Amino acid sequence: MAFADSCFFCTFANMKPQQHFIKLACIASILALGLGIFGCANRGAGPQGGPKDMLPPVVVGCTPQNGATLVTQNVFVIEFDELVNVDNAAKNVTISPPQQVMPSIKSTGKKVRIIFEDSLKANTTYTIEFNKAIVDNNEKNPLNSFTYVFSTGDHIDSLEIGGKVIDAATLVAMKELTVGIYSDHSDSAFLKKPFDRIAKTNEKGEFTVKNVSPGSYRVYALKDLTNTNFYLPTGPDIAFYDSVVTPEMHLHGTADTLWKTPEKLAYDSVIVNAFPETYPKNLLLKSFIEVPECRQLLKKPIRHHAKLFQLSFACPIDTLPSIQLLNDSLASNNWYRMEPIVRRDSLLYWITDSTLYKKDTLEIAINYLRADSALQLIPARDTLKLVEAYNKNKKKATTTTLLNTPLTFTHNVSNKLEVYDTLQLAFNEPVEQFYKDSIGLFMVKDTLEIPIPFQVLLNDSACALKAYLPFKKEFGKKYQLRVDSAAFVSIYGNVNEHFNKPFDVKRLEEYSNLYIKFPVVPEHAIVELLDSKEQVVKRSRIVKGEVAFEDLAPSRYAVRMFIDANDNQMWDTGILLEHKQPEEVYYFSKVLNLRANWDVEEVWDYTATPLDMQRPKDLVSTKNKKR
Repeated sequence: MAFADSCFFCTFANMKPQQHFIKLACIASILALGLGIFGCANRGAGPQGGPKDMLPPVVVGCTPQNGATLVTQNVFVIEFDELVNVDNAAKNVTISPPQQVMPSIKSTGKKVRIIFEDSLKANTTYTIEFNKAIVDNNEKNPLNSFTYVFSTGDHIDSLEIGGKVIDAATLVAMKELTVGIYSDHSDSAFLKKPFDRIAKTNEKGEFTVKNVSPGSYRVYALKDLTNTNFYLPTGPDIAFYDSVVTPEMHLHGTADTLWKTPEKLAYDSVIVNAFPETYPKNLLLKSFIEVPECRQLLKKPIRHHAKLFQLSFACPIDTLPSIQLLNDSLASNNWYRMEPIVRRDSLLYWITDSTLYKKDTLEIAINYLRADSALQLIPARDTLKLVEAYNKNKKKATTTTLLNTPLTFTHNVSNKLEVYDTLQLAFNEPVEQFYKDSIGLFMVKDTLEIPIPFQVLLNDSACALKAYLPFKKEFGKKYQLRVDSAAFVSIYGNVNEHFNKPFDVKRLEEYSNLYIKFPVVPEHAIVELLDSKEQVVKRSRIVKGEVAFEDLAPSRYAVRMFIDANDNQMWDTGILLEHKQPEEVYYFSKVLNLRANWDVEEVWDYTATPLDMQRPKDLVSTKNKKR
């Protein structure tokens, strides 16, 4: 190419002027032709075709037709105006009444074919809701809310039952739940029989059970993990409506006037346009997870280290077990101390007798209550071996080491202490006694330390693992905590090392206060202040129609209230067979942005807003947070 170009320009230099002109014209033509060729090759520069297809496929025919009656066949064909696909029929298609075997639903070209495996019931209306399962072949545009209906009887049932499902504890809309109805009103139906008819909740928790026959029904909702269409008590979300529901259809009308003159001075007639509407359409179901029935039994004991062992039970216990040491006549009678109970299904014991905790294995007998086959508690006695767990190096601590381990503690003393926090020390082994004159708490002014009064409170008299140091805090002041060596002595005679920590209490202007007034005061209510993760920051009862949350760190908060019907200080879930709904929960309808040095006052009429609309829209939540 380079050789050809050089020869060409040599020839051009030797030409006469009129030849130059002719040659230039030829070059221009060649360049224009080349640009045209490259322009055709560049796809971006040419025509781009029509607009992107945004339309869903259109149904052009059904065999048998949609709404057909006296149907006897089990194969159904739906035809569309373009090539279609079926997206995850098992998940996205809802068939009512539910089938034991999911029908085959497949697409071929412009057709969708449904083949029922189960025998069709006589005189029954069948509803196939495709939701977003049918999409076009190219752009995947879904055909939303297409429903195919047929009947094996001589008519189509047309009643409906509609509503919404929300989570009882958080008021979050529950999507993808199966809502089902039973004409059988017995309690056992939900536990043994598939639903008569079903629907699925959408993103907003809304549902409509379609093509219901006249009658009365029980209504339930279920997170159907096993696709059985009834409740297996294994822990999924469930809901039930308290009353029996009888669907109805009402005729409504709108009046339209025909006027004689454009000035509407006189009219010829009034036309009434009638249309049917089905009820109920606004049922509210609150979903919950039942506390599983528990069979009480003793689990394998754990000896965490030489001095500490644990007894665990399958369920929380009401009666403490008795423990007897076997084959150790030299041991003292009081050879252990039990930690304060935090969880009633897990008990921790500290071995205090040095002749015992230096042994690899201890044998004990435990007398406790155990469930029989009927789940009734009966007295039981088991013999257990407590084998010491070795560390990862397979080394056992010596008796000398056990007796001379320093007493250590963790603490909550930060550089900036919240005014509502209590100083706390948490020890690595139980404390037997303390010497208050070896503990000092001072207010610091310049370089001067001024002693201030405080208390030392142990969390348990027999097996104390925590010490609290309450004192009257002042906003914005500087303090010093000093714990001398051997101020605390453990049950093994071990003592702490010296500890010294300065800290400040936050200034008043760094806090915010929230006051909420209730024009309608509910009984047995507990009001909770929640952080951005919906964790409880503070809780309070309503006093004289008001709740005060003071000295709050500036942040965004939500407010929730539940009706503590049994006064046990906690939210309780529902019990299906006792027809017990979960305790009622309400949300203040907006998230509060509390700023430093602000007092915020709000009025909350918790009855003014429908329950399913109370949860603040800007409150982000993980599904089904439980407390």
